[in-house]
Amino acid sequence: MKLRVLGSSGSQLPGLNLTSFLLDRTVLIDTGSAASMLDFDEQKRVELVLLSHIHIDHSMGLLLMADNLVGQTKRPIKVLSIPEVLDGLRGHLFNNQVWPDFTSIPSTRSAVFALQALREGNPTRAGKYTVTAVKVSHAVPTTGFIIGDGRSSLLYTGDTRSTDRIWQVARKVGDIRGVVIETSFPNQLQELACLSGHLTPQTLRSEIEKSGLKVPFYVYHLKALYMGQVQKEIAALKNPQIRFAAEGATYTF
Repeated sequence: MKLRVLGSSGSQLPGLNLTSFLLDRTVLIDTGSAASMLDFDEQKRVELVLLSHIHIDHSMGLLLMADNLVGQTKRPIKVLSIPEVLDGLRGHLFNNQVWPDFTSIPSTRSAVFALQALREGNPTRAGKYTVTAVKVSHAVPTTGFIIGDGRSSLLYTGDTRSTDRIWQVARKVGDIRGVVIETSFPNQLQELACLSGHLTPQTLRSEIEKSGLKVPFYVYHLKALYMGQVQKEIAALKNPQIRFAAEGATYTF
């Protein structure tokens, strides 16, 4: 599997793009910067969206892509997540007030998006992939994903503070080749990180130790104001497993 980093920032400023990853050219994992980083033909190739939660820095591209793709898709693009996330998407974003309901425009059959609920912890077939949603601990209902193609698997945490279940599930998956994990704030803002549902470098270290996984951990979601400090604190951990998810880079798993 090839993962292209469209955006890996927890803040949007010139040169920094919100969280979004493109897997094998057809699967979006969160969509913060998808509409601004993918051209029209690339957006048309998307067949599947895995949405961790509805916060705008992860969902904005979904709204803007809908506006681009209405009437342009042969079949609805599937949006997969846990029921709580999809309910939030319907109720707060695709509610015909914040944004049109692109799950029913111009009709349900020919809409841009079709929402598909994932049963938490239950591997679900989606095209050539098997997707397992595992709830994590954020300020709103949020899920991480374990995505496999029969040869290898990738774990994506979504936004989370310290969490346990996703690592318990991951240890039972024998072919995980990499983890994409958030870290937002420096250690001095640990209280804010806990309140808002995010990691710091010191809790990142604890999560890696807790996971038991001996694979690369690609860090994303650094807040722009604290980026340099967070990078220094992560470097100070001297853990060769930790890497930064560089915007524009492609990683193979």
